[in-house]
Amino acid sequence: MSSLQQLKRLLSERYDTLKAQVAYKLGGASDMAGDALHDAFVQLSSHNNLDQVQHPHSYLLTSALHTAIDQLRNDARWVSTAEIDALFELPDHHPGPEEQLEAKQQLQQLMQALEALPARQCALLIDARVHGLSSAELAQKWNISASMVRREIRQAHQFCLQALPQAEQKYVVKKNTACRYE
Repeated sequence: MSSLQQLKRLLSERYDTLKAQVAYKLGGASDMAGDALHDAFVQLSSHNNLDQVQHPHSYLLTSALHTAIDQLRNDARWVSTAEIDALFELPDHHPGPEEQLEAKQQLQQLMQALEALPARQCALLIDARVHGLSSAELAQKWNISASMVRREIRQAHQFCLQALPQAEQKYVVKKNTACRYE
């Protein structure tokens, strides 16, 4: 039996094993492994000196890996100009110095507004908005009704919005819905 016939038989009988081994070496790319095995066999079938192959399994596996590596290198070279241009046109979503300064000022204004609130309103607003406590939980904690909790949070929220004039322009707040907390 010639070496080419041995390689052909090996490929047909142990295809899944060979493909899994090549895919493992390629980091799990099984589609690429199948293509590489096929391409390697096609290339090997045109060689005349296959009679010297002593370990057909290793030879086929190594040939497939080299074929896949060559294909990866070839694919890496072919990046279109449009793809390169698109990389340079990616928007920068990080805030610039002006936005950072504006955010810092708004945060300072908000902190001042929170300090100006009555203690209970401030605590209710923070517990509701930051810690996610429900009206029922807050009512039990403060020993007041749930409707009183919602009223206090709504008043605190309105006070904070008035303290932050830029926030009121940027965010549309519907009456009695933005502060509603149930």
